[in-house]
Amino acid sequence: MKTGKPVKVAVIALALIAFTASSVFAGGGRQGSGSAANVFRVGYANDNDADFFRKLVRDTFEDMVKSDAGFNVTYTNAAGDLQTQLDHIDNFIAQGMNAIIVQPADTAGIVPGIEKANKAGIPVISIISRSGGGDSIYIGNTYLDGGIMQAEYMIKALPSNAKIVYMQGQPGFDHSRDRRAGFLDTLRKARPDVTLLADQTANYDRAEGMKLMEDWIQAYPQIDGVVCGNDQMALGALQALRMANRDRDVLVCGVDATDEACQEIKKGGMAMTVLQSAPLEAQGCYDVLKSLRAGESVPKDFIIPQIPVTKDNVDEYLKN
Repeated sequence: MKTGKPVKVAVIALALIAFTASSVFAGGGRQGSGSAANVFRVGYANDNDADFFRKLVRDTFEDMVKSDAGFNVTYTNAAGDLQTQLDHIDNFIAQGMNAIIVQPADTAGIVPGIEKANKAGIPVISIISRSGGGDSIYIGNTYLDGGIMQAEYMIKALPSNAKIVYMQGQPGFDHSRDRRAGFLDTLRKARPDVTLLADQTANYDRAEGMKLMEDWIQAYPQIDGVVCGNDQMALGALQALRMANRDRDVLVCGVDATDEACQEIKKGGMAMTVLQSAPLEAQGCYDVLKSLRAGESVPKDFIIPQIPVTKDNVDEYLKN
């Protein structure tokens, strides 16, 4: 896969987002009972505010929309619990929201909530992760590509007969599944000499990533690469490697291109990450809502581009 020339996040216009119009949603969900008839009422059902990237997308969106008097947004946090999130969606439906944004706590389990909103005539935006069913507008990445980008880097960078470990994201999500599949399938085809020592989940959590890496350090005297489904796990793994004085010559890869991960790439601690842009996901969500409020039709899929970040281009993605 050709990834093309890196582009700064600040100048990636939404015009670059790929529109897959396999089906089209018309705007103008049912009018809520806000203080003014022209106020578009939105329910934002977040999966888990404790998750770094999910919270970042929510906060970025909140900053964008708070100055727009045409929107009234209610935010909820399911703390990772599917039933709680389904209850939040039920409440949004009962309140007559004009649209519902959901970061699914479970891609299959969220379907009944989305189908209820469909029956009520309320447009649903599924952000970060796709719903496993029902009608919703998806805003996010093609996660398989992120795993492929990690593999493309490691194919070139790993030494002969390398030994690696893979740290999965949270089970039950398309991004966890597809990043893993994209990485492993691509690596195996190009580098059959590479041995996968371990393949376990750390649930996108830094502390869990650190603990899992500590266990792997004890179990395996040789580890040449640590590939992780997000930057938080990668940073936890890097911390464990440093504490054990095992970080030298170990290639650590993540996803998200957080500022801390980019700083580590700059210093040589991490090898690479994959940009998953919270600002673009938030902006895409805001733009879709404006189209819905105006009664315009919008495509079903808004695919946000991803970019591999290494020492060669990391300066373009550092905040300062």
